Amino acid sequence: MFPRFQLVALAVCSLAALWGSTAALAQPVGQTSLEMLAIQGRWIRTDAPYVIELSHAQGGSLQALYFNPKPIHVSKTDAVEQGGMVQVMIELQDVGYPGSTYVLRYKRAQDTLQGIYFHPASQQSYEVGFVRQIAK
Repeated sequence: MFPRFQLVALAVCSLAALWGSTAALAQPVGQTSLEMLAIQGRWIRTDAPYVIELSHAQGGSLQALYFNPKPIHVSKTDAVEQGGMVQVMIELQDVGYPGSTYVLRYKRAQDTLQGIYFHPASQQSYEVGFVRQIAK
């Protein structure tokens, strides 16, 4: 049996390898997808004050902003839909975040984003969750 952290690292590496070939595995989420519309918004990580903002750019592509609490550069954002579930991949490229990656799945029933955060500089992977911030 693998220790939990090895399984998490294996999952992140596998997902990162697939990232470049997601078009072959799944259909990109279109502008009219209800699931894609549902993931738009401001999301707060459940274990720390980190924030992801997801929105659509012209043409329907997904854009992400990341804050910790100051803005961190997002170098790549992608989303695919498989079997009615949206998976979002966000790559950070900034001081302290060289290639750090989030791979998150949208859980409609809980209205959460759940997945893995990988920090390559430390070779650490973490299970993470985000909840939607409701506008006041």
